[in-house]
Amino acid sequence: MEKVLQTVNMCDFCTFERENCGAEMILSQNVTLSNGSKLDSQQAVVACDKYESPVELLKKKFH
Repeated sequence: MEKVLQTVNMCDFCTFERENCGAEMILSQNVTLSNGSKLDSQQAVVACDKYESPVELLKKKFH
């Protein structure tokens, strides 16, 4: 039986807008898993060189 893994799109949790952030992204469609599992989304951003967490941004601002 083929295992399907849930993906989390990093852009949903980033302070930048995906369309104009200028980041180099790795999409889930370009990921090959060694155990033969599949990802549930082919358009999710699973790695990025500009990710900025809104939580970390708030911590810096208020601490």
